[in-house]
Amino acid sequence: MATRSVAGLAALVQGLGGGGEEEEEAVLTGFATPDVLLHQPLAIYRAHLARTLDGLVGCGLEQAYDAIQPASSAGNGDLDFVLPKLKLADGTKLQDLAADVVKKVCASFPRPHPLFLPPFKDGVHVRFFLSPKSLTRILIPYILDRRGKGGDDSTAAPAPALTTPPPAPPAQKKALVEFSSPNLGQDFRTDHLRSTILGAFVANMYEAMGWHVVRINYLGDWGKQIGLLGLGWIKYGSDDVLAKHADPFRYIHEIAARIDAEFRPRLEATRRQQQQQQQQQQQQQTRRGERDATFKRLEDGEAQAVELWEKMRDISIAYYASTYARLGVAFDDYSGESLVCRNPEALARVEAVLRAEGIAEQRSGGDGDGDGDGDGDGSWVVDFAKHNPAAARLGVAVVRARDGTTTYFLRDVATVLDRLEDYSFDKMVYVVGEQDAHFRQVFETVRLLGQGDVAGRLHHLSFTRGPAQWGGDARLLGDILDRCEEYVRRAAASTWPDDVPAHLRRTAVAGQVAISSLVVHELNIRNRSHTIGLDVELLTATDGETGPALQLAYARLRQTLSQLKAAAAAKDPPTSTSTGAAADYSSLWDAPWIELLRLLARFPNVAVAAFDSLEPETILSYLFLVVDELSYCLDVVDDNGDGDGETEEDAARQSVARAHLYQATRQVLENGMRLLNITPAAR
Repeated sequence: MATRSVAGLAALVQGLGGGGEEEEEAVLTGFATPDVLLHQPLAIYRAHLARTLDGLVGCGLEQAYDAIQPASSAGNGDLDFVLPKLKLADGTKLQDLAADVVKKVCASFPRPHPLFLPPFKDGVHVRFFLSPKSLTRILIPYILDRRGKGGDDSTAAPAPALTTPPPAPPAQKKALVEFSSPNLGQDFRTDHLRSTILGAFVANMYEAMGWHVVRINYLGDWGKQIGLLGLGWIKYGSDDVLAKHADPFRYIHEIAARIDAEFRPRLEATRRQQQQQQQQQQQQQTRRGERDATFKRLEDGEAQAVELWEKMRDISIAYYASTYARLGVAFDDYSGESLVCRNPEALARVEAVLRAEGIAEQRSGGDGDGDGDGDGDGSWVVDFAKHNPAAARLGVAVVRARDGTTTYFLRDVATVLDRLEDYSFDKMVYVVGEQDAHFRQVFETVRLLGQGDVAGRLHHLSFTRGPAQWGGDARLLGDILDRCEEYVRRAAASTWPDDVPAHLRRTAVAGQVAISSLVVHELNIRNRSHTIGLDVELLTATDGETGPALQLAYARLRQTLSQLKAAAAAKDPPTSTSTGAAADYSSLWDAPWIELLRLLARFPNVAVAAFDSLEPETILSYLFLVVDELSYCLDVVDDNGDGDGETEEDAARQSVARAHLYQATRQVLENGMRLLNITPAAR
């Protein structure tokens, strides 16, 4: 556990040939937040390099540290001294300065340097590779000491402050993440699936960065679609059938689909069917009136309507809670629009302020309820252009429909303020596809209510929705997961190559592989054209950037580790592959081993970058880079055997070193998969 303290890190560096232990600790703790050293191993090297470059360039420690960045790619070194970041006086020729820095650094570095190889110039950049000796001695224990916490970083990449004492640790911040949010009685669409997968990632990232996270499933459990569901139950539902049905949620879903088919008839625009169309349109108008009347009874709190709504909601939550568990997702709060709507005081408070401050106004003409099914007389709206010319593009939002019922917009504004009171959140992230205009309206309204600071804590993470259905007739979340498992089992039996480990083909493991396949599939296509839906080949392939390929690489790594441990145990005397055993780390100083290790060093910085952008592709792409580099290492072993020393003892020490590297690689893969909400397939 030597790397779990700054003193331990200083001792490691000193042991590599650095300065005295006190001197090393002074270098590392020259930054007011030394905790960053315990989360990002590259910070150790940045601190040392900043001291050197400040002395040579005279730019100041803080400027030097800020100008040192992880290199953009492995081919560009490990650390990049970016000269434009120094913001030197105009007229400084940065390319000439880069050449001068390389010359001065090479002259000042001891040979060999305990931490760095000699730098090289690349335009206005000076690039540094880390010493293989230091990487093996520092990074492997650094990763293994942290186990499942590797990549977690409560510091969120703090800026250094060199002259003041470390501040007291801040109170833990709170993030609310709203995601998934299906509608009661309706299909679980592609956008709900993508929201679930992205939202789980966002929540995991905030937790990894030290936040307290509340996962919220904001159910679509209010509004006129609930009136339609209630109407369907009145016409077609049966308590006796519901009590006996093996899948109560599917039963109410079938009723909802039946009444929806009546509400939205598919009309064919042909002359022969004009009369039939007119009849259907008349029936649709009748259904619309019945729907609105049913929902109005619910909003008015009629006991029978509320009892029916509660029944539908309870059945839905029970179904979703058990089905989300298959995805490894658990929600802290199943709230919904109903939470605000059934508390008239909450809506009344918001609406009263909107009216009193002149933010909302009553209008005549236009669309009254957001459904496009009326003329809008008597509705209350917010016309953003009248309050903020810069927000004119936001148009008009309906606060209350002409028939007196609430709108999605008003309920969302009230929910923000309710959650602020209940949770005192520091950040709230909505993971919802393609509703940018709606959320901009909500956030702007919160500002207009005098809550600009609160509006600044709100964030909408959007994504392309894709086609309505995932995989044809898969209408429910359970159907989607079942279909995914079916595709994986078929591929395992027919198209997967023979070298895929047997345990990945077993039915008991198919669910884990299928979930990883689904997560990677959705993350791979989420920013492509919205017309892209299910790609079975992408879902099930064992090569490329796919879930099965990731699980296959992990399984191969675990298998290699098991073989190394078995071989070590069979020796006389046995050789331990634990981190405390004798190991020839010099055998890892050459490619491909050192290239894999250099990549592992980047993981904490990759995690911070993914948190800053909330882009899961940052983690996903990194994991597949690790998988590619790992495959080179394992291929060498397969071709040449493991351990190639001159004596059996040398070979054993090299095998132990490689076992340590593989253990660190396994830990990084597990930690990255955890952030994406992927579970490694168990044997």
